[in-house]
Parts: sequence; structure tokens; C-alpha cells
Amino acid sequence: MKNKTAKQISIKKRLIISIVSITTLLILLSWIFIFNQTKHEIKEVYDARLSQSAKILALTMPNIMKTSIHKQAALYEYWFDTMQKMTTNDSTETKLGHPYEKNFIFQFYEENQLVFKSPNAPKKALSKINTAGFGVFEVDNEQWRYFQLKIPNDAQENIYILVAEKQAIRDEVITEIALSTSLPQLLLIPALFFITLFLVNKFLSPITELQKAVALRNINHLEPLVISHPTIELHPLIMQLNYLLEQLNKAWEREKRFTRTAAHELKTPLAILRLNAENALKTDNLTEQRSDLNNIITSINRTDRLIQQLLMHSRIEGQHNIESSTINITSVLRDVIAELVPLALQQHQQISLHPIEHCQIKGNATLLAILFTNLIDNAIRYSGEASNITIEMQTRNTSESNELQILIIDDGEKIQDNIRDRIFEKFFRANSGKGDGAGLGMSIANDIVKHHHGKLQLQEYNKQNKNVFIISLPYDAL
Repeated sequence: MKNKTAKQISIKKRLIISIVSITTLLILLSWIFIFNQTKHEIKEVYDARLSQSAKILALTMPNIMKTSIHKQAALYEYWFDTMQKMTTNDSTETKLGHPYEKNFIFQFYEENQLVFKSPNAPKKALSKINTAGFGVFEVDNEQWRYFQLKIPNDAQENIYILVAEKQAIRDEVITEIALSTSLPQLLLIPALFFITLFLVNKFLSPITELQKAVALRNINHLEPLVISHPTIELHPLIMQLNYLLEQLNKAWEREKRFTRTAAHELKTPLAILRLNAENALKTDNLTEQRSDLNNIITSINRTDRLIQQLLMHSRIEGQHNIESSTINITSVLRDVIAELVPLALQQHQQISLHPIEHCQIKGNATLLAILFTNLIDNAIRYSGEASNITIEMQTRNTSESNELQILIIDDGEKIQDNIRDRIFEKFFRANSGKGDGAGLGMSIANDIVKHHHGKLQLQEYNKQNKNVFIISLPYDAL
């Protein structure tokens, strides 16, 4: 079954769309609420103006009734007609008023008879006589909103005044006012989009910068990532990436170093193998052939040991967090000595162990076995025939630390000071004539001790011209 590549998503795009969409929805809901609420409030204000106009007219009607109604109507009609002639459109103001007055009318009734009205008002009654309050009527397919008020009088007559305005104009004005009040919120939507786009691009710029910095890294360019504007959120990621780059760079350097070292160190053994093989092919003397073949086996063994040392060095050098467990260090030493005794017997050497029974430390048994093997094998190879090799275990307790010390002592030829100072260097071979390795045994041993937070030293033993390797390992954390 083929694995389908998951579709890539853009965090930036999703963030912008989500923020703008949610905010737009909230703005629209808010706008609808404000628009309707504004219309409702303005409608109430307009209704209040109608009722107030009716009351003001009602208070002035007694004075109007004292004069000729016809004169008053003629005067009002003169004002209205003159104003209409003075205007060119519905928005032109004049000294006599505003043309929008044609959208407002009033009527005055006395005992069910129309007594007085505005010039543009119809002559018929626009509402039910003797009915007070708000209502809507229709004239010539146009709706009007009205308010009719009964005027109290001493004669107990039915006197009413009606004030009305055209519903279409009223709705238009109410809608315009409501829109002008809430429209700025709609303008926030495009502004919000551009502001969100700007802020997201600005605040996510460190991610873009990090992306570009990572894209520049390759096997030949593994420098740490540096961001000009680091953020708290990206800091752990950058630290981890830099840690991985550092480990990758070290691994790559180890790889190159191992390749160069292997090529250099294997060149001589292979040349010797080739020379011995060529000599064996050229001669018909069985004794010389046997000698050449023995030399080939010796060279193969030496090459095998060299390769093992190179691989072990590469493995130890690449270790960072070793797996630890509680181990019996005495048992590890006994197992190593048992494996190396045959090699010591070939040179008539004696190996003795002065143990601390049931001594347990925290460490890696495999690496510690390699450590002891390298040091004891080194003593067997270089201390000479009939020498004595002693392994002592002792504890050393101070106010600062508790240490387990393992001393590997041999009575071979004393190691000179100039060699002692360099013995733990990589590829340093003090006895190139006797050794068959790459000069990595002591370096490997030193690295293993460091991985166990210990210390490895080479000293002269009690001024007795004996060589002693002292391994100090902490054991207080057991």
C-alpha cells in the first residue's frame, strides 16, 4: 500500500484566515445588533418628536383660533409655496424653511370637522376620529406615521390635532443614521485583514528567518543557527537544533578522521602483506615460503588488531550517554584476567589480583571490561618476560569525594617521563617496535574512564621503578 504524502499546511495562512474570519463574524453580529438597536432608538426619537410637535401645535391652536382661519391657512400656504419656489432640490435650505417639510403634515379637527391643516395635507380625515395615539395610514399608496392628540377644553368639545410624516422618508433617514453609526465597524474588516497580515508577518518573521537559516545548512556547513530576533517560543527549538547540528558536526568530523586514520594506518600493514605475498610467489624454497606465509599471518593479526582498535575508538568517541547499571567490579576484573592469562603465560608472567570482595559501582560493564583489557594487555605486552603484574583495589575517602582506586602495577622497564606525558594521546606509539596497534589503546582507556566521571593516571609506584596505572572511579552514588 502506497503511503500518501500528507498535504502541507501553512500556519501563517491558517492563522490569518482564522483571526480575520472569527473577528469578521463577531463584527457582523455586533453590526447587526447595533444597526437594529440604532434604528429602534431613532424610531423612538422620531415618535417622540411627532408627539412633541402635536403638543406644541395644540398649545398654539387657541391663539390661531382667535384670528381668521382662512388668513392663517393662506399665510401658511404662502410660506409653503414660496419656499418651494426658492428651492432647486430637496436639500436646499431657504429663509422660510426646508423643502423636507412636504414630508410632514398636520390636521386640526373640531367636532369631527377639519378646521385647519398644512397646505400639503389631504382634506379628508387621515385617521379614525376621536382616537388618540400613534398609528399608520396610507394615502395614494404611501404610508404615513402619525400621532393624534385630544386637546382638553372647558366646553368638553371633541378637539383633535394630528401630526404625521411620510413613512418612506422616515425609514430612509432612520436607515441612513443607523448606517452612519454602525458603518465604521464594517470598515474595520478590511483594515483588520491588513493589520493582521502585517502583524502575523512581523511576529512570525523569526520562523521565516529560522527556515532560511536551516535551509543553508549542509554537511559542509553545520555552524550553529543564529536568529537576529530570537523569541521565547523558538529558543528551545533553536537550542535543540544547534545541539543536533553540533552532534552531527562531531559525528561527521569523527567519520572523516576515522577514514583518514584508517587509510593512513592500514597503508603500511597492507604494503607488508603485499611484499610478503610477492616474496612467497617468487621463491621456490619451501623454508622461505613458510617464513613469508608466517609473516603474512602475523601481518593479518596485526591488521586485525589495528582495525579493532580503530572501530573501538570510533565507538567510544561517539558515546555520550552510556547505559549504566550496578555491576560487581571485582567480577569484571576476574573475567578480564582469566581471558588474558594465556597471553601472560606465553611470556612466563604472573598476574595477581588483590580484590575488594563484592565491590559494586555504577557503570557500563562492557566498557569497563575494555578498559581493564587494554591496560592489562598493555602491561603484558610491554613489561617483558617473567615480569609480575599486580592489580590492587582500594578505596580512598575524602571530605570531597569517595573513590574506588584500581592500580595496575608491573615491574617492567620504567616508562620515561617524555613518554608518560604523551601516553594518552591518540595515535601515539611509545614502542613501535613491539606494538602492533594504532596507538589508540591508552586513548580508548582514558575516554572510558572519563565517561564514568573518573580519572586515569600513569605514575611511578612508590619509587620502586615500577609502572602503575591508577584508575579512580566514584562510588558514592551507588
